[in-house]
Amino acid sequence: MTNAQEFYWERQAAAEKLCLDLLAQYMRDNTTLTRLAERIRTHTSGRLLDWVDHLLVRDTAALRETLATCGYVPQSATTHVAWRHPGALLPRLMLVGNSVGPVPGVALRVENLADFLQTNGFAAEIEGAPLSLYRRCLVSVRAGTALWAVERRGGDGYEPTNPGEDYPGRYLSALHDWQIRARDGENEDLAWGEAERLAQGLIAQFGTDVAASVICEAERRYWQARNFAGGVQKHRQDALGLGWANQDHHTFRSSRRHFAKLVKLFSDLGFEHRERFYAGAEAGWGAQLMENPRAGLTLFLDVDLAPEEVATDFSAEELPELEQLGTVGLWCALHGDSILGAGMHHLAAQFDFPRLKEDLARHGIGFMAPFSDFSYLKQAFSVAERWPVAEGRVAYLRRNQRISAEQEEKFLAQGAIGSHLENIQRCEGYKGFNKKNVSAIILTTDPRQ
Repeated sequence: MTNAQEFYWERQAAAEKLCLDLLAQYMRDNTTLTRLAERIRTHTSGRLLDWVDHLLVRDTAALRETLATCGYVPQSATTHVAWRHPGALLPRLMLVGNSVGPVPGVALRVENLADFLQTNGFAAEIEGAPLSLYRRCLVSVRAGTALWAVERRGGDGYEPTNPGEDYPGRYLSALHDWQIRARDGENEDLAWGEAERLAQGLIAQFGTDVAASVICEAERRYWQARNFAGGVQKHRQDALGLGWANQDHHTFRSSRRHFAKLVKLFSDLGFEHRERFYAGAEAGWGAQLMENPRAGLTLFLDVDLAPEEVATDFSAEELPELEQLGTVGLWCALHGDSILGAGMHHLAAQFDFPRLKEDLARHGIGFMAPFSDFSYLKQAFSVAERWPVAEGRVAYLRRNQRISAEQEEKFLAQGAIGSHLENIQRCEGYKGFNKKNVSAIILTTDPRQ
């Protein structure tokens, strides 16, 4: 999977087949799950596997041997016998006894259980306090096969949590405070200081993983308010009460000046460094991938890079200004850093790749040519939103000779490329990305193109 220098994610076909075979068996046994899978396909353009949190399976010695052979390992710090695959994006498996405890079945992950029950006409008791780390409800049991729905906010356990009567109010207050923070303004250092203060307050109150969940939820809300494709797709998924539980990664763009602060902010929120991307001299771009596995969140942090910085850990260094602005730097100069005024460059979520393109076309939403088109990884951006650009930002760039007179006129008249929704389909549990073609799409989305 990885060596000391670089990550190498491998395809996990045997592990995926194990999960798909179990899903197929459970769908044959439980017609409620079968009907729901069809509604998910119709309403979200998604595959059932993209929404599975974990599978419940009868515990046998043969199964444990199969899991180990497929790359699964026992999950630590859990009261249940649960297995996860550290090298794949696949559901976890909870092993259940033959006489006591839960029955075998599927646990689907949704953003809000009350919404899920209401929109689908299900009647079930929810275990766990609203907005807490982990909640669940048993939707149906047919032919000895269960359909569960679960809701997570910064937790990777399996026991419902009840942190106290004041918890929902504190959570909503924290979300509110992050949403209304000052994002724009001439003094970026002041805005950054406020973001850091709020983040540290969230960590002190809730811990890193819940704080990460709060902030990413708020950032998704801000992004989808500024991205038509995202808003339409969120509405489609909310029709089943699912929300963005199929999210794959969040992408934040940063100026070089603020990049070290951005990495530190998310490090403080429990995100761990994964692979680094360097796009090469032509693209002038790089990214640090970060993951908080407990909160189930992955980030792309994009920044302009110089050719000689390929050999450095650019995520840990202060980056001086470059003479020329690259794709990411110009985007931030025109719109603001993602953590400030611009919001995320894109949210990626997992879908049935061709179906999403077809379904959103009916809403007048197009997609760019795929920048990954493999059997195990498909990726494409929605056609970019075009945002107006503040005259002051354009004038500053022209005055400092960062853009030409022609570009100044174009940005003022037409605006500039803003944000996207990313359509991504993963197969064989593939957890990585297509480094070469990500570089190509970065060039394609340069505001100067």
